[in-house]
Amino acid sequence: MSRVDLLMRLSVEKDQRTNGGEVNRHSVRHAMSVFSDNLRRMFLTNIMYVLVFALPFLFCAFIWPMLAKTRVFAGGDYNFIGQVGIGYPGVVNTMKEGYKVLFSHYFHVYIPVLAASVIPLIAGLSGLFHCLRGYMWGENVRPIRSFFRGVKKLWLPFLIAGILFALFLTGVLYGSVWHVSLMKQGAANGGSWTLFIFLLLISWIAVAALTFLFPMFACYRFSFKDALKNSLILTLVTPVSALFTSAFTIGIFCLSLANTAFSFIILILLFVVGFAFLGGIWTSSAQKAFADYIAPQYESASSGGRIKLEARRGVNPYKAQKAKERANAGTAIGKASKIRAEKSEKRAEKIEKKKKQNQTKYVSYKRKK
Repeated sequence: MSRVDLLMRLSVEKDQRTNGGEVNRHSVRHAMSVFSDNLRRMFLTNIMYVLVFALPFLFCAFIWPMLAKTRVFAGGDYNFIGQVGIGYPGVVNTMKEGYKVLFSHYFHVYIPVLAASVIPLIAGLSGLFHCLRGYMWGENVRPIRSFFRGVKKLWLPFLIAGILFALFLTGVLYGSVWHVSLMKQGAANGGSWTLFIFLLLISWIAVAALTFLFPMFACYRFSFKDALKNSLILTLVTPVSALFTSAFTIGIFCLSLANTAFSFIILILLFVVGFAFLGGIWTSSAQKAFADYIAPQYESASSGGRIKLEARRGVNPYKAQKAKERANAGTAIGKASKIRAEKSEKRAEKIEKKKKQNQTKYVSYKRKK
């Protein structure tokens, strides 16, 4: 399927901005500029989001694993000196036995609770992304009022996305932890490595789609089905930027696995302003794609449906976008916009023709005196 075919499958609509300003096309530069100009308000928004929605996830992702390892390897029936596997006092255990107990705890308790904590984490993003889209558009955002207004207006699609992603994450975690447990026991094989690599790739693609899905919930009023479809299409159309943004996000969380110091640093940053920072990068990058691929097709379809009416009034419907259309004429988005405009024009002609056919002559049935 060509890029034009993919772009023609996009659902198009006008975004929800209340001002006439355009989003800067350099997404990273724009995000950094907005972040520096609104640091205090974004700090308040992030703190509110963490306290209300994200604390269970932060505890499960950063604190719980350290407590579990300490409990298994430094307390209870499994006591070790370093990595030599010598029990103390008077108990001799192998590292394999210790890891067997640890991963059993992960399978039966930790993974289900961690996946459940993702649901409020994503549901609360409704308020965070509602504020972030306002920051990116230069609107007047009041951190507390705008945050809870966003939760009130957008909680349902974010909640559905949270439940679906929690189910997806559960499968990914079970498969990944199973492979890591085999590695620690020296029993990993080609099948487990293949599964592990596949889970990493599909998780990467899923996060890349979420970088478009969450901002789209805040910026448009698409149905959940159309928003999900658009996010997958934009991931395929802009693979480099989508995968880079998602890789940056995943890389930050992977750093916490390096050692305890990194884990605490990332935990503090996320608690203070990290979620707002990552969400701002997602929003700015997504809005660049929206401006490149959704807005031109919406404008083309809208102008295509008004061509005859505006021509009769002596208005040139292409004058404002003449230079832009010439520049995009040979590109995929230019071709898709042209096709959508032609379809819209034909639809407008059919509607106008049908109206003329349905017109009846007015006849007065009043008795003449």
